[in-house]
Amino acid sequence: MKNIVYIVDDHNMVRNGLKSWLENHTEWRVPKDFASSKECLDCLKCITSMRKTKANSKKTDETGIEDMLFPEIIIVDVQLINETGFALVKTIKEKWPEIKCVMYSMYDMTGFVLQARDSGASGYISKVAKEEELAHCLEVVQNGGTYLEQYMLDAQNKIDSIVSILSKQERNIFEALLQEKTNKQICDELYISSRTVENYTSRLYSKIGVKNREELIEKFK
Repeated sequence: MKNIVYIVDDHNMVRNGLKSWLENHTEWRVPKDFASSKECLDCLKCITSMRKTKANSKKTDETGIEDMLFPEIIIVDVQLINETGFALVKTIKEKWPEIKCVMYSMYDMTGFVLQARDSGASGYISKVAKEEELAHCLEVVQNGGTYLEQYMLDAQNKIDSIVSILSKQERNIFEALLQEKTNKQICDELYISSRTVENYTSRLYSKIGVKNREELIEKFK
């Protein structure tokens, strides 16, 4: 195992702090870190191109810099400047399915955890977690597992019994409600009318057995 991880976070101090701790206290190396999705994707495309060039030259018996830089895991912040990390994770999983993603965030609401899982993330950990827990998360994900902090796992177990009966759009709105987004935010993100949001929300309350948004959020804490 190469123990190579990238970090995508728009806060320079967070990236530097994580990189320093991981490289000084674990076997993980962080050769690249990025402030945006574009920087990360551009780097992955460049390395992929280098690997293809090497394969075409039939020099596959040598370990080149492109292999030494290619990550096993990418740690992605949920909220980046003017974008979310969910879209980045989804793109990475579509184009580089061998790369595993761990979402790292100040948000620990169940809706964000559910969206991370739907995007293809193998792990979700809050920024208030201890560094040792992050290291454990990386180890679990590296070995093919999935990772949630225990208190998140308890809430997700309750959610799993519900999402199986929801349509794709109901699930999207369910995630947004658990993220405590307003109807306007949901309209803007899903490109649907306010009336459509109201109809779906009412249907969700009926399926889940709650009367309002507050009861829904409380039920899945």
